[in-house]
Amino acid sequence: MPIIVLTVLAQLICAYHVVKTGRDKYWIWLIIIAPGIGCGIYVFTQVLPDAGNTRTASNLKKGAVKILDPQRELREAHRAFDMVESTENRLRLADALMAMEQWDEADPHVETCLMGAHRHDPHILMRQARIRLEQGRPGETVKVLDLLQEKNPGFNSQEGHLLYSRGLAESGEVDAALDSYENLIGDATGEEARVRYGLLLKESGQTDTARMVFDEVAARLRRGTSYYRKTQRKWAAIADQTRH
Repeated sequence: MPIIVLTVLAQLICAYHVVKTGRDKYWIWLIIIAPGIGCGIYVFTQVLPDAGNTRTASNLKKGAVKILDPQRELREAHRAFDMVESTENRLRLADALMAMEQWDEADPHVETCLMGAHRHDPHILMRQARIRLEQGRPGETVKVLDLLQEKNPGFNSQEGHLLYSRGLAESGEVDAALDSYENLIGDATGEEARVRYGLLLKESGQTDTARMVFDEVAARLRRGTSYYRKTQRKWAAIADQTRH
């Protein structure tokens, strides 16, 4: 009985805090349907940040909002763009659409941003390259990134290098893709590039070399922190499955 009373009391306190501070009403919904977990999430993401304003709490808040209301950023980006059609707001909208994997909807916004003074902006070209790849147009991804390097010779990006390698591979330029991956994996901070490199090696018949790459992925994961292993879980599973 005391636990029930304390739970209800915690719900009331959290709900009062929601109303008093003018926060979104979906927090009340969460607090009601998930008493313990809901109150915990609210305290850690809403109350504690007010007290300490820590980066961890901020990340927790963003993660919780993304889970509870995944379309929130897209709505807010649409609202901002409807108010002011600036390049900044258009890119924000494009990013929100890309996050929801709405590639065709994001495409015209990115193309518009590439007009005029921003036509060779490397960060906008990177967006266009990603969209082209996700649209199943890898050859155009390669062309966009070649243009990026031509107009921005000092620009370096692991993400861009990975997109370029994938574009070559998916265009059927296997040898060029293998060379690109080999140049990338020495500096790659995650395991995606190594795993994709290993998969391409295996597909091209170089099974022994592929196995060595997957063994290296496994060794790196063993040496890594628990956080690193968690963030690389997807690629670890693919590498492990392919090794055996």
